[in-house]
Amino acid sequence: MKALMKYSLIITALAFIMLTGCEKDFDEINTNPNQSLDAATPALLSQAIRDFGFNDFDVWYIGRQSGLAAQHISQRNYTSEDRYSFRVNVTDGFFRNNYIWMTNLQKIVDLNTDPLTKEYYGALYGDNQMQIAVAEIMKCWVFQLLTDYFGDIPYSEALNVLKFPQPKYDSQKDVYDGLIATLNNAQTALQNSTTGGFATGDLFFKGDLDQWIKFANSLRLRVALRASNADPAYLAEALDAIADGVMESNDDNAMCAFSTSGAPNEAPWYNGLYVGGRNDFTFTYRFIELLRGNDHLTFVNPFNGLVDPRYEVFTTYDPATSAARFGVPYGMTDNQTQQWWGVSARRFNIYSTNPVFVRANFPSTFLDYSTVCFMASEVNNWDATWFENGVVSSLEKWEADPIQSAAYVTAIMAKFNDAGTTDEMKKEMVITQKYIHLLTQSQEAWFEYRRTGYPKSMVKPGEVTINIGGDDVYFTPVSGSESGSDVVARFKYPSSEFTLNKENVDAAVARMGEDTHRQRVWWAGGGTQ
Repeated sequence: MKALMKYSLIITALAFIMLTGCEKDFDEINTNPNQSLDAATPALLSQAIRDFGFNDFDVWYIGRQSGLAAQHISQRNYTSEDRYSFRVNVTDGFFRNNYIWMTNLQKIVDLNTDPLTKEYYGALYGDNQMQIAVAEIMKCWVFQLLTDYFGDIPYSEALNVLKFPQPKYDSQKDVYDGLIATLNNAQTALQNSTTGGFATGDLFFKGDLDQWIKFANSLRLRVALRASNADPAYLAEALDAIADGVMESNDDNAMCAFSTSGAPNEAPWYNGLYVGGRNDFTFTYRFIELLRGNDHLTFVNPFNGLVDPRYEVFTTYDPATSAARFGVPYGMTDNQTQQWWGVSARRFNIYSTNPVFVRANFPSTFLDYSTVCFMASEVNNWDATWFENGVVSSLEKWEADPIQSAAYVTAIMAKFNDAGTTDEMKKEMVITQKYIHLLTQSQEAWFEYRRTGYPKSMVKPGEVTINIGGDDVYFTPVSGSESGSDVVARFKYPSSEFTLNKENVDAAVARMGEDTHRQRVWWAGGGTQ
């Protein structure tokens, strides 16, 4: 962690970083010696949101990590990553850089807490507690992302580099309890604010504190619902978050907007595919079959016979006029993938089809109304109205055809409300719809699969992913990267931590069980799968 602390101090002082590297290798940091040492808190906020919105949703951290783990996408090159041999420098960078980018948020807190600066910053940018609350809400989003990736993480001693150069790892339960307490406090602080929000720099809500309150409560709902998998007592907190006021429409979505080609305005997948020239990615076979309303091998589609209107949005193919198109079967070797790619003329290529999410102006979504609706449906015993609102708002957010969408929603709700539909069947429908919606938020889709076991379209180790020339092809993780009986349960801790913060990371590993892809986190039940 000493290297992390060095980087953190640089950012705290300068409030700006430029990270370079061919493959997310951010070991060299360029700084401008002529830049002002005064940190404007609106600029710190906008830089942090942009850092997370661009990097945590790009072709590295989604494309070669959670997008593969969630099986939204496959690669047709470098498929060892699809089989859990993840690039160490990418996973290490994900851990390290999210802490680095959080230092901008921590600087907002520090400047509005320090008796020597708080009056000055409160006069310039809004009352101190408002600025602190906004920064803390954003930190909660990042800390949840990190703990759900790795398990136990530095939390209570993180970001205080002078006092804790080698921070301890907190248990995931303690992290979750801390997030809930912080979000409750932030909501109260915003409700009691004596000024408006940030006049500039707020890339989410343009200073609207009501929307920040909804974001805080919606995030608290997500934290509490996920924790309830370990302890149902957290459901009371989830219900309380809904009662306090969560997102009410797509207008409340927390999104980092991008506009057009050219740094820093272009969206991350546009940058990766068309600027970086990455042509590796395509949809998985089963994800496409899920959208097309088909069963596949052992997978029984809960929406069998219904073509999802988002299919056309995601792929740019009109199912009424185009021949059927297929994704790449997940979990094949490079040779198997190339063999399949060569003989299958009707396979998707995201690079050439140019779907909406790889365009230069596509926003990164941190949390949205549709996800809130699906969570509220679950918390309220699979409530039909919340579920329908989730499907409708997802179709609207993805700009699916209105006529097709209306017919699809009618058919979905007929299945959901049928007298023979059990609660478990409703659960599968809700979580599967959430999974479809969360394309480009694949980290959340992966977390939710680990929590619920849905959707059933996911290929597990040892299962047949496709038949090529009469031969079954099995999904087999790379030796040494095995995940046990299910999909990857977590990412391994950064190799640098075992050098620079060994005592604390070793304690975390001992507490959790082991540092492997088969080790489940606290809210997923712990133990190995």
